[in-house]
Amino acid sequence: MNSRTGVVSWVLAGAILFSLASGVSIAWFDAHDPDGTVVFVLVLGSMGVALLGGLAGIVVNAMRLASLRSCRPARFTVRSGAFRIPPMVDLRLNGVMGILLVGPLAGTMWRTPDTRGIAIAFVVVMTISIGLLLALGPGPVFELRPTGVYWNARIFRRHIPWEALAPGGPNRPRPSDYRLPLIISRPELVSQRGMRLGSGTAERPNLSLALDVLPVFLADAIHWYADHPEHRAAIGTQAEHDRLRAALGAGNP
Repeated sequence: MNSRTGVVSWVLAGAILFSLASGVSIAWFDAHDPDGTVVFVLVLGSMGVALLGGLAGIVVNAMRLASLRSCRPARFTVRSGAFRIPPMVDLRLNGVMGILLVGPLAGTMWRTPDTRGIAIAFVVVMTISIGLLLALGPGPVFELRPTGVYWNARIFRRHIPWEALAPGGPNRPRPSDYRLPLIISRPELVSQRGMRLGSGTAERPNLSLALDVLPVFLADAIHWYADHPEHRAAIGTQAEHDRLRAALGAGNP
């Protein structure tokens, strides 16, 4: 877990605790505060925190996207047996507002016995939704492996062997492009499972370019290994990473 992922995890944990505490507090004061003043303040305050928290998450991701699109590195993260490309932003931040709203809304619905069943159902549905959001993680992670191009979006995984890629591709993306289409000559070799979310088909797959790597460098690297099978076995080593950067003219680290 890197430092950025750790910070986001703490933010999400804090949002869950705040949501739980505010919901319990609203329900308790609603039963013990006859004039409802404290409940009104709690509801108003928690809703304000949810709104600010949600906007903050969206703004942080938007600012990171804007800042990194112009200064992404021409390098991969070298891991044992793979070159990894992490996502630029943490998609879980987009769910902060929903997490912060669950407790207050459930607390207000706990007011009478007739609405408590609705409150329980609401909490169950939202808990499942939040659990799915957290299970998805920061976002899809892409890897170049000795066997091919692999990506893991938790609910969707795909592996494209180098032999399935057509030589000469993919084309270099333009600065305005958000996806990198891959050229497939043997789609029967592509393996995938799970739900596809904007990643194309086995015949016409594409990579999201919301990644922490220079898009042109990524396209050139895939092109290189599609055309040079003799270098694939060394993918995932620092020596091969240094050789690839030199071959692609990526300059100094």
